[in-house]
Amino acid sequence: MEHSNNIKSILLIIVGMSVFAFQDLFIKLISESTNIYLIYFVRCIIGLFSILIYLKYKKINIIFKTYYPLLTIARTIAFFVGFSLYYFSLSKLSLAVAITLFFVSPFFTTIFSMIIIKEIVGYKRWLAIIIGFIGVFLVMDPNFNNFNIYSLFPIMCGICYSFTIIVHKKTSDKDSVFSQIIHIYISALIFSFIIKLILMNLTFEPSTIIEYKSLLTEWKIENITTFILLISIGLTGVIGFFCLFSAYNNGSPSVIAPFEYVIIVWALIISWVVWSETLTFKGYIGLFLIVSAGIYTFFRETKLNKKISIDKPLR
Repeated sequence: MEHSNNIKSILLIIVGMSVFAFQDLFIKLISESTNIYLIYFVRCIIGLFSILIYLKYKKINIIFKTYYPLLTIARTIAFFVGFSLYYFSLSKLSLAVAITLFFVSPFFTTIFSMIIIKEIVGYKRWLAIIIGFIGVFLVMDPNFNNFNIYSLFPIMCGICYSFTIIVHKKTSDKDSVFSQIIHIYISALIFSFIIKLILMNLTFEPSTIIEYKSLLTEWKIENITTFILLISIGLTGVIGFFCLFSAYNNGSPSVIAPFEYVIIVWALIISWVVWSETLTFKGYIGLFLIVSAGIYTFFRETKLNKKISIDKPLR
């Protein structure tokens, strides 16, 4: 029975991460002409509406209250800032690079676990973290005379995401996963709208508007294609979340979690097919180091019974 559940969960992980890869593709396709906070706003409306319907259907109590208000505020801000940076980076980087760099998150999850919940991190996991960061350096392949600062944004998103995972771990004894997701969606709606109100009352130089078009462009849906992609972004987010949630709820995390890296495979394929872009040779070496170190870190966490980043995925 357990084997059967693991097979189903692996399939759900593959479907979920594949869906997330196409969500990122859709965001990248419209990020040049559509404000990323409009994208964020629509995604959260669809996500919130879907989760509320699911809870009502399952007759699960809808709880908005949190027992950890300060930590919840910190978590929702970190999540919003992190994925704002990530969505913006999609307008500046190849999909393959952005998604690969995001997978720095398992290493920062280990670091935050040491700082916030006082876990002991041994030398083997520190070695895996160092190897992972070497991989990140190779993927970035920085030219310090002409450094692309936007390559830092997926890494910063990974840091913020890791922080939210650890805070989730700390608060999950009283706040359910659904209430935490609702907090994230509602706060993102509020933050997005506040940013819209602030930016619409500011004046920017034409060069600034061009450079940050995906942040400063007016909130509008230009055509039916944009509308369809916006709806698709929201729906893929919901489908991806429920696939991952179902997978981790029914399968063994130690078996299924490494299959999350299938999203990188999709990113490489999509980047090549759509934009004829791929990683450099150094980038592929870096990718190998990141994935290897990430999987080792995960199995080490599992062996030590420190299930942090795998209990309830929030992406």
